[in-house]
Amino acid sequence: MGVSSYLEIYLTQFGWTMYDVFWEVLVDTGLAYLPFIGMFLRNIVLPIISQEAKDASAVSLRRIEIDTVKMFAVLVIAVQPYLTVSYNNLSYTKACDPGGNAVAGGNTGKTYDTTFTAATLGGNNALVPIWWYAVLAVTGGMNDAAILAIPCTHNIRLMSFSIENARVKDPQLRRQVQLFFKDCYRHAMAMFLDHNQPYPNNLPKEDLNWLGSQFFLNGTYQTARASATVPGFTYDPNRDLEYDPNVYIPVDGKPTCAQWWTGNGHANGIGLREALADQIDAGALTTFKQHVANTTGKPQEEVENIAIKTLISREETAFNGLRNLNSYNEASFANAASSAGATLGSFMEAMSFYPALYAMKAAAPIIQAVVLMLIYALMPFYFWFSSYQPSKIIFMSIIVFSVKFWTVLWAIANWLDNNLIEAIKPSWYQLSMQNNMLVEMIIDFVIGGLFVVMPLFWSGLLAWAGFRVGSGISDVTKKGFQGPQNAGTKGGDSGKKMISKGKL
Repeated sequence: MGVSSYLEIYLTQFGWTMYDVFWEVLVDTGLAYLPFIGMFLRNIVLPIISQEAKDASAVSLRRIEIDTVKMFAVLVIAVQPYLTVSYNNLSYTKACDPGGNAVAGGNTGKTYDTTFTAATLGGNNALVPIWWYAVLAVTGGMNDAAILAIPCTHNIRLMSFSIENARVKDPQLRRQVQLFFKDCYRHAMAMFLDHNQPYPNNLPKEDLNWLGSQFFLNGTYQTARASATVPGFTYDPNRDLEYDPNVYIPVDGKPTCAQWWTGNGHANGIGLREALADQIDAGALTTFKQHVANTTGKPQEEVENIAIKTLISREETAFNGLRNLNSYNEASFANAASSAGATLGSFMEAMSFYPALYAMKAAAPIIQAVVLMLIYALMPFYFWFSSYQPSKIIFMSIIVFSVKFWTVLWAIANWLDNNLIEAIKPSWYQLSMQNNMLVEMIIDFVIGGLFVVMPLFWSGLLAWAGFRVGSGISDVTKKGFQGPQNAGTKGGDSGKKMISKGKL
């Protein structure tokens, strides 16, 4: 049987385990039989009140017979636990997974496996009524079929969120970046400005505004060197001329800025560029490079540079002086305007839905699994208070279907989100640059509404439909073939009234 998330595998069993517990309490205490007593009293008293005693007895007997059959049918089909469900036979298939394999409970590879064991779930399995076992199987199959039909796209928000929130955790690496800025980048920029060096037309102007500038790597970085020894770079007598090998040979050498950045001459071949790239989640960075390279035609190395630029831009306050990278070629007034714009941009970014949407996406399956667990667990009381009415089966079935169908709605919203971002913001991958904030807010509000409002609207709509269907079934059992006609008439009158009041 398929479910919609890893957590739902375990909470499904726990919900039905609590269902069994609550139903057993109702049966053991005798409360489960109170609706039958109420049915007998109601069917005896009401006919006597409305008819003569002689006619009332026949009516009472007929009503008691009909209601008894209906209530026992509900008990057997939808209330009494019978079929076994266990997290071992529940599985989850991740959408757009290259492997496409269904993962069963206990072998998901998540921490859920060690947290939700048979001991914590109250046993190895739970019992489920026949009707609800069928409902779960059908809805799970429908969800899987619908999600598989949605074209697969990369999760752009997840990629962006992972890269934008990467930070340099190694204090030694932070220190190296600061020294590289002081010894290499600042020196190279001063040489460029003071000597009026010609800038090639084949390089973008923004190439100068970051540490790994190709113009500097092919120019000043070739001769400029670190002012102090850098760990991992071996001593080179042809380069480190300040040391007399007959007197002292240092453990580490002072690489040129090009070597320092690329790792040429490093014991492990790791330069500053690669060390910074290693601070970003490897999976997110690989997906980011492949996706952007495929959609834009840019080399993967250039796309990786974009991710490193983003990492450095997010760490500007930690790297003393790096926040001034974009101000070398600007006038003082422009600098002030740029600073004000950056402040406003940071405020807008903090107010953006971007991280909020990521959090909503992460929380959505958890919320869905918890809601379903509560529905399963509390269902005995629902049928008990409703006196085991057949119409309530349809109503609750639609509720369960609607909540489980949230997964499909979220898959549609996720597909729309990724395609809207690439259609409206084709340069979304330039994460360190301020893009059109209005466009971002429009997309965020639309997708945020889809993730939050659409499932609630969907569930409310189907709940109303379930009520109408349940009422129709009740009318059929009570009034024969006149029931559907009366239900349709009432529905039409209700629609006319709503239209006349301006509600539709």
